[in-house]
This record gives sequence, structure tokens and C-alpha cells, in this order.
Amino acid sequence: MNEPIIMTKHLSVSYEEVEEPALNDINLSIEKGSSWLILGPSGAGKSTFIHCLNGLFPRELDGEMSGHVYVNGKDTRDYHPGEISRHLGIVFQDPETQFCMLTVEDEIAFGLENLSTPLDEMEELITESLKLVGLEHYRKSDISTLSGGEKQKLALACVLAMKPDVLILDEPTSNLDPYASEQFIQILHRLKTVLGITLIVIEHKIEEWTELVQHTAILNQNRELFYQGTLRDGVTEHASSLKKLGLWLPYATREALKTASPPSTLPMTIDELSFKPENVHPSDGYRGQQLLHTDNLSWHASKQKILDSVHLDIFQNEFVAIVGPNGSGKTTLSLLLAGIHSPNRGSIHLKGRPLEEWREDNLRNVIGYVFQNPEHQFITDSVFEEVAYSLKLTNKEEDEVREIVFQTLKEYNLAGLESRNPFQLSQGQKRRLSVAAMTVMDQELLILDEPTFGQDWNTTERLMDVLQDINSKGKTIVMITHDMELVDRFATRVLVMEKGKVKIDKKPDELWEQGDLSRYHLKLPPRIQLERMRLPYVSK
Repeated sequence: MNEPIIMTKHLSVSYEEVEEPALNDINLSIEKGSSWLILGPSGAGKSTFIHCLNGLFPRELDGEMSGHVYVNGKDTRDYHPGEISRHLGIVFQDPETQFCMLTVEDEIAFGLENLSTPLDEMEELITESLKLVGLEHYRKSDISTLSGGEKQKLALACVLAMKPDVLILDEPTSNLDPYASEQFIQILHRLKTVLGITLIVIEHKIEEWTELVQHTAILNQNRELFYQGTLRDGVTEHASSLKKLGLWLPYATREALKTASPPSTLPMTIDELSFKPENVHPSDGYRGQQLLHTDNLSWHASKQKILDSVHLDIFQNEFVAIVGPNGSGKTTLSLLLAGIHSPNRGSIHLKGRPLEEWREDNLRNVIGYVFQNPEHQFITDSVFEEVAYSLKLTNKEEDEVREIVFQTLKEYNLAGLESRNPFQLSQGQKRRLSVAAMTVMDQELLILDEPTFGQDWNTTERLMDVLQDINSKGKTIVMITHDMELVDRFATRVLVMEKGKVKIDKKPDELWEQGDLSRYHLKLPPRIQLERMRLPYVSK
């Protein structure tokens, strides 16, 4: 057995003014060269665990840490500030939070300069790291011109240039389209082969990582270590418990669990599934009157065309999914539809009336918008006030407002956090709060930009149930997403965008009939992939 490169002994963490521990007696040993998936529901302490590994706890963050974290046999408390970055490299969920320079080359050089790397060696490391991630032709590019997938590769290159022993990735594919996710994971495969690096991935979802990762450590809702061992054994032995914890089990595993007699070794990939699941997807439903109409809608920024001549109608009672590559204009289109941005050219009509003629307060009573980054939405200093804010602008009595807020927080699994500052919540909790604060007003049209990213299975299912319920009452949902399984299960219409244009506008089943969608950086949903394999149907 190899010596552990990372070891925690009785690791516990608590934050100031928070009663429950953020981590509770974690004992974990990670061998050099191994690959691990750190799993757990939202708020289970996964991000806190990272902060302990890189020495932010107890040195930089407010809170208390007991127990020990050893990196290469040395207690993290004994490392000098910045020294541990030579051993551990971290790629965060949102790569832009890591960038502080303007160009690709300068961004990689910045970290090396902080390590006092000689200039000739620095040039070599920049070239090598860009080649490892496939960005060698972008060396002189402005970071602002990169796509989401390219930015994630750059964040990885910045870390690789510093030659860490351990690479830690915090939900690295959550903001990427399916194609970019696949590319990124292929790069990690290559790094494992070429560099033999130790890999730790923080995730909610298992499916993407089954071929790359061999081991898993699972945290439960009490921030305790629930399981450590091989990934396949963990899924097979504890699948039901993992589902209750809210983890995203692979599609094949979930379908196998629905059978009367699940196999002793549960499948983790579609290829391993020995039956064809039932065909479950939404009916077309009733489509009401035209709600939104756009004509020749265009938008540009810094001479770069983001949206180009979009003609679109949105109707009452639709559930519209907007999909496409990173940088295809999905978010820009949604911001224009919501009246948050104004088009450079073209027009938008809401209920037959030009959008610019609507008073802001009346417009917000009709259209609700949930931002891609939940922090862009927060305007108060407590969870309770965030949900109550728009209600207080109405004629509702204080008692009624309180009742609605508490019920809403319960629905979104935020009960007990009423006094917490929104910015102190976990990423998953922030996302749920942003959706809760917007759905409480019962608008006719709700536009959501990636509402499920970074969410565990239970929260996603609960959120989608809420959206489906809203839709069933005649309201219109427009949702940007990269999750094609959700599109297949819930959408009644799909808009596929590419380079600022709506290239396809079809019902889901009509879209799936087109087959290969890789041109648009999309993958067919698991149900359709399985149908293409023509497996025999087995009754359940």
C-alpha cells in the first residue's frame, strides 16, 4: 500500500454563529496517484473540506478546526502561507473567480510569479500547461473572448503549471455544456495517464465520472463521513441510502432500482443496463395565447455580436427549454426577454405591448427572472427578508407574508435558515433561495438561467416538481439548461441556440429524431441513447 498523500484525523470544523458543525469527525486517507469522488448533498461540507485541505482552515477563515489534516505527511498548520499551493492545486466551480489578469499567458504567469519561478522555466511551464489542456493556440488571447469550456481549461492550466501533487476540482463541469464537459473529462483522463497526478473531484453527480474515478468518500447531511471505498461498491451497497441523501445516481442505476428485483451488482452505465426503461416524458399539453413575441432581436457588446436576428414567439402554458453550447447567446436572450437588457436592434412585445412601454413594477408582476449566479439576485441581509421582499411591496398583511415565507422556505428545504445572510449559504442553498424568492410572486412567465446547476438530486427533483406545478396552472416556464435528461422529462418545446441564433425550435421527441446533436455540443438524453441500442423491454 502506498503512503497517503492526504490524511485527515478526527477533522471537525464549525463556523462562527452557526450551531451545527460544518464537518464532523472526518477520518480519510487518500493514496498518491489515486482518484477520488467526494460526494454529498448540498450543505454537507464538501467545499469546507477543500478549504481544510488547502490550509484556509484554520488560518484564513472565521471558525474553529479540530483534528488534523496532513499533506505529504506534514500537518497543514505547519506549512507557511502559500507553501501548500506547491502541493495542492484547486480548480473552482466558477473559473472566473480565479482570474485576475487580462490574457491567457499572463494569467498562467501570475501564479508562477508568486512562486518566484525563473523566467526561462516560466516560459516552458506556460507552454507545457497550455498544451496539456489543448489551449496552445490561445496563448495571446484575451480571457474575455474564451467560451465557458475554454475558461475552465485555462483555470486547469494555471494550476497544472505549478506542478501540484494533488489536483482538486470543485464541480468542474457544472457550468459546461455536455460537449465541453466530455472534453474536460478527457483531458483529466490524459493527465492521469501522463502525469500520474492524484485527483480529487467534488461533485453531486456520479455518472460523468465512473470511468475516471475509482474511489469515493461520501458525506451525509450531518457532515459525517458516510462511506469511503471503491466507487462501484459504494453505489452497489448503498444505492438506496445515496438516493435518500440526494445524490445523483447514474441513470442506469436509478432505473435498475425501480425493478422488482434489482441485480446484486447495480449497473452504472447505459451499456450495463439489461432492460429498456419505460418511456416517460411530458405530454404536449395545452398551448395558450401568445405571451411574448420578438422580431429581429439582436444584441452586441464591444463590437462582438452576441444575439443575431432572433424571431421568436412564447405562448402561455409552455415549458420551454433553451439549450446550446457555452457562449451561444442563451443567457443574453433570456435577459432581453425579461426586460433586464434592452436590444440593440429589433423589438419585444409582451402580451401585445412593446416591452419598453411597461412600467417596471407591472413588468415584474408578470415576468420573474432567476439569474445564473444567485448572488447577483440578493438584495437583503437575511434569507427571510430575501423571500419576503417582493411580497412586502404588495398589499398583503404582515402575518400573511410571514406565513407565505415560512411555507416557501420549507418547500425549498431552507427552513431554519431564516436569519442567515444569503451570502453565507452553500452554493446549493443560494441557488434554492434565488428560485424561492422569485417563484413566491406567482408571475405569468418565469425565466430561469441554469436553476439546477450545483444541486443534489432531491433538491433538483423538488425544484422541477415546483416548476411543473406552476406550469400546470397555466403559467409559462422558460429554462436554460445543459441537462438533457431534464429537457426530456419536463420540456414541451426546445430551442437550440448556436452563435447567437435559434437554430432549432421543436418538440423534444422531434429533436431526438435528428440523432447526432454534437454540432450543438449536446448529447441525447439517456432514455433516447438506450432506445437507440434496441434493447428488449423487460416488464417491471
